[in-house]
Amino acid sequence: MEELEINKKIISHLQTHGISELFEPQETAFKTGVLDGKNLVLAIPTSSGKTLVAEICMLKAILDGRGKALYLVPLKSLAREKYVDFKKYEDLGITTAMSVGDFDSPGRSLKDADIVVVTTERADSLVRNKTDWINDVGIVVADEIHLINDAKRGPTLEMVLAKLVQIVEDIQIVALSATISNADQIARWLNAELVKSTWRPVPLNEGVYLDGKINFYQNGRSRSREIKRERKEVLADIICDTLDENGQVLVFVSNRRSTIAVAKKLAPSLRRYISKDEMYQLAKGAKKIASSPSAPEASKTLSRLIANGVAFHHAGLDNNERVLVEDYFKDNLLKVIVATPTLAAGVNLPARRVIIRDYRRFDQ
Repeated sequence: MEELEINKKIISHLQTHGISELFEPQETAFKTGVLDGKNLVLAIPTSSGKTLVAEICMLKAILDGRGKALYLVPLKSLAREKYVDFKKYEDLGITTAMSVGDFDSPGRSLKDADIVVVTTERADSLVRNKTDWINDVGIVVADEIHLINDAKRGPTLEMVLAKLVQIVEDIQIVALSATISNADQIARWLNAELVKSTWRPVPLNEGVYLDGKINFYQNGRSRSREIKRERKEVLADIICDTLDENGQVLVFVSNRRSTIAVAKKLAPSLRRYISKDEMYQLAKGAKKIASSPSAPEASKTLSRLIANGVAFHHAGLDNNERVLVEDYFKDNLLKVIVATPTLAAGVNLPARRVIIRDYRRFDQ
C-alpha cells in the first residue's frame, strides 16, 4: 500500500479502516498506469477487491484536481449501498451524492458533490439533457460492466459510456466485473488496459445436490457432503445444514411469485435458529414493514416472514423494504433471503451458501 503514488491522506484513511495490504489482482491493476489516468477493465472474482481499486482511482483523481467521479451501477439497491459506503470519505473532505430515477439524495446537490452515484438509466438522462456538471467529470466507474451484454440494460450502458467519451475530453473509465466473457473486446472498445484473474481470497466450492448429497467437483477431484433428510422440503434440509454451522443462505429462484412461496415454506423451519434478542429485533423490523394502514398484502406477508428470520427480495419491494431486508441480513438477523437474480447484480451480502433452485427462467 505504501508504494502507491497517491496522497498520503488516502493511505492513512485506508489503514484506519483496516486496509494495509493489497490483494494480488489489485497490485496487478495498479501496475497498469490506472493511477495516471489510463482506462482499465478489471475482471476478477467477487470479494477480490475490485471496488477498492476503483475507489483509490476516484480519490486520487479528485484530490489531484482532475474533476469529479461518476459511479455507474445497474440497480437502485446497489446505488444505495455504494452511496452509504462512500460517505466514509467525508473525513478526507470528499462528498458523495446519489441520483436514482426521480430521487436525489438529500443535502448536497449533484453539481457540488465530488462523487456522484447513479443508475445507468439516470446517467443516460443526465447525458441526454446535457447537465452542465457532466463536463466536470474526470473519472467514470462502470460497475457490473458485464451487463453491457444484457439485452435490456446493455444498450443504455453502452450509449452512456460512448457519449461520455465523446463529450468529456480526457475522461478516464474504470470498468469492473466479476464475470465477463468478452473482456478483451470491451477493453479494446474502451481503449483500456485489461486485468483478468481467477484469484479469490476465499475458495468457492461449487456443487450439485443429488440423492441426499451435495457433490462438489474442483480441480479434477470430487467430494460429497451428506445432507440429513429431516424435513418435507429438501431445500429446507440444505439450508438448515448451513444454519447448523451459524451460516446464512441466499436462495435464487426464477420469479417474484416463487420468492414469496418458497420463503413461506421455509419459515417454520427457521425459528429455532433465532435467539430471543434477534426475535425482538426482527419483530421491530416486521412492525416497520406492516405499520402503514395502506400496506399492500405483499408487504404484510413480508412482515410476517421477517419475524421468522426469512425474507423475499425482488424488484417489487419499495426502497424501505429493500433496505431493511438487506441490512437485517448483513446484521445476521435474517438467516435466509429468497430472491430473484436481480439481487446477484452487485449487492454484497455475507452468505455462507448460495443455492440456485431454478436454473431456467421464463425467457430461456
